[in-house]
Amino acid sequence: MIKLIHGDDEFSSKELLRKFTGSTTDIESDVNFLYSNTVTESTFAELVNTMSLFGDTRKLVFFDLISKITSSKNEQWKEFNEICINKPTMNELIFFESKEVNIKSTKIKKFLEIAEMHLFNLPTGRGSWEKIRQWIITRQQNYQLQLSTEAINKLIDLIGNNYRYLDNELFKLSNYKPNSKLEETDIEIMVSGIKETSIFELIDAILEKNLLISDKLINEFINKGQNFFSVEQMLSRQLRLIIMTQDLLGSKNKQSIQNKIQVKSNFAFNKILNQAETFSPDRMKQMLKNLLSLDLGIKNGSKTEKEVMKQLVHLL
Repeated sequence: MIKLIHGDDEFSSKELLRKFTGSTTDIESDVNFLYSNTVTESTFAELVNTMSLFGDTRKLVFFDLISKITSSKNEQWKEFNEICINKPTMNELIFFESKEVNIKSTKIKKFLEIAEMHLFNLPTGRGSWEKIRQWIITRQQNYQLQLSTEAINKLIDLIGNNYRYLDNELFKLSNYKPNSKLEETDIEIMVSGIKETSIFELIDAILEKNLLISDKLINEFINKGQNFFSVEQMLSRQLRLIIMTQDLLGSKNKQSIQNKIQVKSNFAFNKILNQAETFSPDRMKQMLKNLLSLDLGIKNGSKTEKEVMKQLVHLL
């Protein structure tokens, strides 16, 4: 048996890998983990053709080896496909890739014909919110949880598309109110508000033209699994709230404004109020227009998401 697990959803990929390898602490198991930087074509052939002394199934897990092969020079890894095809039947090969593999590569054409493939990518772009929502609905059953629609939306708003972080929060929530339906207010109490705080900091840094802090915050979002569309959603939401607050300034008292823009958190409202009083309404509206322009640029193919994320601060 030959299996390929690939894609940038590390959490789901590793869950499946654990199912395939079983308990690696079992003394009777023969599971071997090998990394691409230590494997050549000759050592690969030797590893694949070495059988267990006890005649049992031997599992070989290769990390990021397929990427190495597809990017190698023409004269390298010429025998890879044949080695896989002619391997001993009791040896199971599992290839684990941290990114999606180029399935059009001629170097692995025969390999792909016999491999069992599993692709896991983090949801991005249009429809991603619904995919994450469905994942939470399914996943909450593992922890005997029931989240309301509003609670699920709040969880996505705070965490984004990183399944590892989402799963950690679901685990914590399972100990918060056992056998009770969780509402949006429960999520606000239990789930970290770092993301919301960071968005306020990012807006401050951009408006103050502090590129050092802006770049740092953007990189933190990327490292936590956020993509352009989730960052855009957070930024545009805050910008709209600031613009709404600016329109209401002078005509209503603070409590009326807070009620009107429907922000329950006093901390969040005070940040919005401070930014509304500090920065120009024209600048706020221009930032919102720039975000829309970047969104359209990605969707029509004139810009890539990766390029925009790297230059987001400068483009705004």
